[in-house]
Amino acid sequence: MTQKQALKCRPFLKWAGGKTQLLPELMTRIPKNCNHYFEPFIGGGALFFALQPSQASLFDINPDLINVYQVVRDSVEELIDHLSTHIYEKDYFYQLRNIDRSPDFKHWTAIQKASRLIYLNKTCFNGLYRVNSKGQFNVPFGRYTNPTICHADNLRSCSQALQNITIN
Repeated sequence: MTQKQALKCRPFLKWAGGKTQLLPELMTRIPKNCNHYFEPFIGGGALFFALQPSQASLFDINPDLINVYQVVRDSVEELIDHLSTHIYEKDYFYQLRNIDRSPDFKHWTAIQKASRLIYLNKTCFNGLYRVNSKGQFNVPFGRYTNPTICHADNLRSCSQALQNITIN
């Protein structure tokens, strides 16, 4: 598998079923001759970020997740700026979590929606992603000492690793 010069990056989201702990075993099972990496359920992207292939197609059925990856790839500096506006506070969390119940949410930009998802992921209970039957995020507030909402250097490295990668 042709790789870019390896960047030091790790998944920028926590994701149920993430493969970070399985990476040592997974890396031993990667084919030596692979021209294109396909990831049908990207989630946190642990294997993709470990491999950093130069040709890849990343997919997921979750449009919010795909939006985050596209924003990290295409607009990382704007995302970092927006993430820096968030605060770790319970009332703020619920206000932001419940914004998808408002008709104004459909007018939010891709960057605003990506920033919201990363914030919720870093501050909700166990980093879960769960929505109700109406597609509204419904995970409760998590209890952390000092969660890192925006790891700017990692986001920039992830953005570089995602350049020229197909994300659908």
